Amino acid sequence: MTLSTSLPSAAAQKGYDIIDAETMRLIERVPAALTEQELLEQAAQQKVEEEARLQAEAQAKQAEEARQAQQAYDKTLLITYRSEADLIRARDSDIAYRQEQIEMHQQKLPDLKQYLYQLQNEAAQRELSGAKITANMQKRLDAAKEEIQVRQQAINDLKAEITQLESKYDHDLKRLKYLFKPNKQ
Repeated sequence: MTLSTSLPSAAAQKGYDIIDAETMRLIERVPAALTEQELLEQAAQQKVEEEARLQAEAQAKQAEEARQAQQAYDKTLLITYRSEADLIRARDSDIAYRQEQIEMHQQKLPDLKQYLYQLQNEAAQRELSGAKITANMQKRLDAAKEEIQVRQQAINDLKAEITQLESKYDHDLKRLKYLFKPNKQ
């Protein structure tokens, strides 16, 4: 330990205390200069803290955007449906329309399958008699098969739409019930 009014730079790097010359009381304690390793650790810590701050800001922004989106959705629900019964009627109407479409496709499938069966029999008879299937007959066979596939795909798509609609309307109905609650929290 050395008492001095001036300090060489090498000694200053190790840290020092500034003391009042008259009272010998500590005025300020200057810590030792950071080592290279400590400087690297400090920079790394600052980088971690900055990343955490940026992530927190991003999460806060996402939360605010989600809140605003929910507010807009709620407003649309309240404008669209004056009551839970209105929403239920809309749901039933949407689903009934798709079920009618499914029934329409399903009613045509047996006739199409019968037509395809007749074409296939006709083609088989031609081949058995030694004649070749004409290009026109092949086109009719392909068109009948494609029509059956298109209708079956339409039925599957409509069933998937019904499932999605049921889920969406269930969610909307729960939300609407919440919005109509007198004492929401």
